[in-house]
Formats: sequence, C-alpha cells, structure tokens
Amino acid sequence: MLNVMRQTERTLRVFLATPLGVHGQGGIDRLTDLIIANIDENTELGIDPVRLVTRGQRSLVQASFIFARALARLWLAAKRGEVDVVHIHLASSGSAYRKMILAALARQLRIPYVVHLHSGRFDKFWWGAKPTVAKAIDRLFENSSAIVVLGEYWARVVSDRVPASRGKTTVLPNATLPGSSDRRSRQDGRVRIAFLGKIVESKGAPQLIEALGQLADRDDWIATICGNGAVGQSRELAQRLGIADRVIFPGWLDAEATAAQLGQTDIFALPSFSEGLPMAVLEAFAWGIAVVATPVGSVPEVIEHERNGLLVPVGDATALARALRRLVQDPDLRRRLGQAARQDHATRYDINVYTPRLALIWRDVARAKQLKHL
Repeated sequence: MLNVMRQTERTLRVFLATPLGVHGQGGIDRLTDLIIANIDENTELGIDPVRLVTRGQRSLVQASFIFARALARLWLAAKRGEVDVVHIHLASSGSAYRKMILAALARQLRIPYVVHLHSGRFDKFWWGAKPTVAKAIDRLFENSSAIVVLGEYWARVVSDRVPASRGKTTVLPNATLPGSSDRRSRQDGRVRIAFLGKIVESKGAPQLIEALGQLADRDDWIATICGNGAVGQSRELAQRLGIADRVIFPGWLDAEATAAQLGQTDIFALPSFSEGLPMAVLEAFAWGIAVVATPVGSVPEVIEHERNGLLVPVGDATALARALRRLVQDPDLRRRLGQAARQDHATRYDINVYTPRLALIWRDVARAKQLKHL
C-alpha cells in the first residue's frame, strides 16, 4: 500500500481533450489555456498536462482529420505508457459524439477518464437525443472515473439520468485569472457597459441591444459588444434604435484585449438564454465589475441578486433596460456589487485556487486505478 501511495506522487501525465486548441474562441479553450499555464507555473502540483485538440479551428472536413489524429496520438501514448488520465471537456452536439468515441478508446486502452461537463444546452441535448444516443451518453458518464460539473444544477442533471454518478461527481465552478485593481476611467465621464461572447440569440445579444435602445434618452453611457457572430445584424439594430454612435463592435478579443476591455468597464451584461457557467461573468467578477445576467444554468449559484450582481428574467429586454439604467445612474450600487463580486472571485473562482483542486481529482483517479490493479 505504501508503495502505491509513493507511485501516485510521481508526475502524472494528463491528456486534456479540448476542442479548438491554443487561444481557441470559446470558454472551454480559454479555461484549458489557463489550466495548463497555471500548472506550468506550479511544478509542485506534479502534473504534466498534454493538450489533445479534438476539433481544431478549420473546416468540418479538416476537423475529422484532426480528431483522427487526436485518437491516434492518445493510442500511441497509451501504448508507450505515457498517459495516466484523460480529462474530457464535454459540450453538446458534435462535441458529445467526438467525446463518446474518445471515451470508448480510453476504456479500451484501460485509461481512466474524467468527464468535465460545460455546455449550457447539454440538458436539452441529452433529454432530446435519440434513445441510442442518449444511452451512449449514459455510458460515457457511467464508465467515467470522475465527473466534474460547474454547479449543483448540472450535478442534478447528471444524477437524475445516471444515478451511479452521485458518488463521483464534483462541483467545480470555472475559474479565471485575478483582475487588476487598476481600473481606468474615461475622461468624458460616461459609464461603460460591456458584453463578451458570441453575438448570437442564445447569448441574448438582440435583447441587450434592445435594452440599450431604451436608454437612448441618456447620453451618459457607451457600450462595447465584443465577439464574433451576428455583428452586421447587430449594427443594423443599433442603427434603427438610434444608438449606433454609442455602441461599438470590436469583434472577438484575445486574452490581452479582453483584460484591457474589462479594465475600463463599469457594467457587464450577459442576458443569455442558456449557459453552463460563463467564463465572461467570472472575468467580470475578477475585475470588480457590476454584473447583470439571467438566472440560467449555474449563473444563479454564482450571482446572488442585489449582493454581488443583478439578475433579470430571460428574454426580457425591458427588465434588462431597467437594471442597466439603475446601474448607470447609481455609482454606489455599481461599487458595492463590484466589490462583493471581486471578493467572491478571490475565494471561489481564482485559477490559483481551482487548479490544485483539479489536480487532486486527477491524483485520486490515478490512485484508484493503481489500487484496483494490486
């Protein structure tokens, strides 16, 4: 037994299955970038992380070759004894199909794997899937060595479908880098509102622009809607609402540009229709920004209305406009909500707190495998 414990303290080689790769445009890849960077900075964790790209940032045709290469890479590493744990970041649709195949290969190679559920639409995807697909997803969770979910809501989603998951599920909210306390103010004195994410209906982008249109009577704000997606249509909507001169669309921002944007933001808005736990909300927390969001997925487990942010009903542009108007005209409220959010981030959502917890899950999984084979 002592020998087994000593073996588990060696450096673990963990393959992290992530969709797009380094600097990918999405929350999973942003989180993976942070995890790997944090592990590299903290060698005492004893983890050797390996990024396994399963989708890539090219066409769907090329994506199939990228996925095949990922499978081959995992197979070769396993045959050489160079992989201890596979960490599977899971979303809905195509991601789910790829990860079911990847998990099946891991089982064949007798490599323990961890399922890390992210998608804000996975519940609907799972419940609405054909019976054969739904059962395959069930097996993906049932045969995992551990399951990581973003909040209690997602733990219930999994346990209701797969009761055997209850003893191996860990609630581990997403995490980000800490923000800076050096917030820059605009010389014109206008309150700065920001949105970060894909500009699509599921993120509530049309409702946000409609809400901003209801603030057209005020000239003390400016909004920056960052992301790719329906940029042209959103510009046209802003033009029709008479606020085109106060709404900026800079496109997708990388990590450095995102930090620069948050450093000059007073209010962050994300009125989504579905979410797992958005990285953008946690990034806003890190910078001490007052957040307005909708109570979807695990968001209401993070945002406590009136304490560290404001929650508005899904799809309600008028309620969103009221919340934004309230924050624009009340700097004390913005400050109070932002301070509480920053404190919560430091204790619960800081990547420096997160990564050791994740490393402990991997070590427990590797230890369980070794004990099983004694």
